[in-house]
Amino acid sequence: MSSSSSARSSRVATCLVLVLLLVSLREASAGRLLLPAGDLSSEVKDQAVVDKYAPLLLAMLPRAPTPPSAPSGGTNEAGN
Repeated sequence: MSSSSSARSSRVATCLVLVLLLVSLREASAGRLLLPAGDLSSEVKDQAVVDKYAPLLLAMLPRAPTPPSAPSGGTNEAGN
């Protein structure tokens, strides 16, 4: 009985190794396609620069004044 269980565990291990090899050797399908450097027009380059720095431009906008800080009157009628 031990020879059949060892043969089964051997087959399971072999199948597991094969599955891992197939998964690791498969091409990534969710990757972003890279364009050659010479194919980019000036509009695409300009848009890339705008997209890169847009969050920084939004951070430069003026902000509202902060409300004054004061001690709270307490909660739940605690009478602090």
